[in-house]
Amino acid sequence: MARKKNSPTFSQRFAELRTRAFGEESRLPTIASGVFLLGLVGLTWWGVPKLRERLRDQTTEALASDLGGNVSYTELPSWFDEKRQAQVTSRVRSAVGDLSSIDQTRLSRARDAMLSTGWFDEIRQISLADGGGFLVDAKFLVPFAIVRHGEFDFLVTPEGRLMPMEWKAGHRPANPHYVAILGATEPAPGAIGDQWRGADLAAGLELARALASEDWFHLVAGVELTRFTSENALVLVTQDGGRIVWGRAPDDRSVAEVPTETKLATLDYLFRSNGRIDAGGGRTLDLRGDLVTLRADTRTAAATEGESGESESASR
Repeated sequence: MARKKNSPTFSQRFAELRTRAFGEESRLPTIASGVFLLGLVGLTWWGVPKLRERLRDQTTEALASDLGGNVSYTELPSWFDEKRQAQVTSRVRSAVGDLSSIDQTRLSRARDAMLSTGWFDEIRQISLADGGGFLVDAKFLVPFAIVRHGEFDFLVTPEGRLMPMEWKAGHRPANPHYVAILGATEPAPGAIGDQWRGADLAAGLELARALASEDWFHLVAGVELTRFTSENALVLVTQDGGRIVWGRAPDDRSVAEVPTETKLATLDYLFRSNGRIDAGGGRTLDLRGDLVTLRADTRTAAATEGESGESESASR
């Protein structure tokens, strides 16, 4: 009588399946490796550019922290952030080189290097600090407005001195609020710290300074200069695309126009009444006469396109 062949047990069946799945002949390890490599490539493709960008932003700060002897200040304006401080420190380090920390020529070299950055109006005092660093009492230039010329927006002081920051036109950061001076006839100065020339630009900045303390100044996106030469007229462009013919520069008193105080009072009244200073996009208020006039404006303020766009800044 033939012996009955025993049926495989559960453990034997499981071992057989495992051998088929993960044995030498199986393709699952190869497939798993391929999936892993594809995932690794995708992660690298996404992450490396961001890593490079972060490293690039931190390069200057690393120089300032790793080498010791930072530049410190007796007083700092809020807008002078850590990145700009690190840039100044890096410039100073390059200027003083490996001079001894007790070498007094380091002070004059550091002072000249700081003034060359374009952020300072005056270095009142600079002294040696612990760790071979410098303690600085400085008068900073004040960023106030941007002047659009060609394809770029240039940062300037209230008086029109060029500062070391520019953006592609319409792509400056939305915050802080820098009013845009549009249509300047003269190009940007050749050197940081130089005065931007042009009677039209001077008038536009004068108007911006006169409005800067008003509660509604944030609603002023720009000051157009295109009608200044022909009509002696400055035009405000609002955040909503409205236009306000202001007229002459505030200090240019003439019986041909109502005084600056009357124009300001009109805009104050509009702001208190409805929270805006214009009559909406495509409409123009004229403040020059005794009666404020309103008309439709078929022209487009193409120069103000992208005024509220946001982007990273690029240093000159």
